[in-house]
Amino acid sequence: MKEQKKVSRRQQILDVSLDLFVRHGYTGTSTRGISKKIGISSGLMFHYFKSKEDLYIAHLETALDAVRMIKEYTQMPLPPIQVFSEIAESLLSYFAVSPTTAKVFLLTKQALYADYLTDEMKAVIKNLNIVDELTPLIEAGQKAGEIKGGNPRALALCFFSAIESAAENVVCFPGFPMPESRWLVDILKK
Repeated sequence: MKEQKKVSRRQQILDVSLDLFVRHGYTGTSTRGISKKIGISSGLMFHYFKSKEDLYIAHLETALDAVRMIKEYTQMPLPPIQVFSEIAESLLSYFAVSPTTAKVFLLTKQALYADYLTDEMKAVIKNLNIVDELTPLIEAGQKAGEIKGGNPRALALCFFSAIESAAENVVCFPGFPMPESRWLVDILKK
């Protein structure tokens, strides 16, 4: 029971801090604000996370899970266009059932352009380049005649930007319908 409460409290801190980081940015979010919104003391929060930086890094590491998942998809023995279909379907499904997942995408996008990153944050961020993971798959799909011609890196960026946009829309416009995954894949089809 005690362990379950600890896990629940940790998740509550993650959920509230993610919302505040997305809304106010890293510098606009304080540990006092997080703890106040939860209804706990700042001291108690530090039993779960050593610092605001550690809390922020925990969210960035969640984003790394998405990168790992995409990496796993790129290793599947499927035609490249089918892999893109699987990636789009999987991520859009996550966004639909878990707006928190979509918020992690927003946080990551903000962090990529931020000037407040510490060295430890930068170390995590450098591993979040999904476009580089998708580019060889684009090239393979072009060779197979499934994916349109053009700069493979630019096409990978276009596809992933559509995924990011879907995540942003889930967060910013919660009642709007989710795009169909095939629409995103159609961006790439020859």
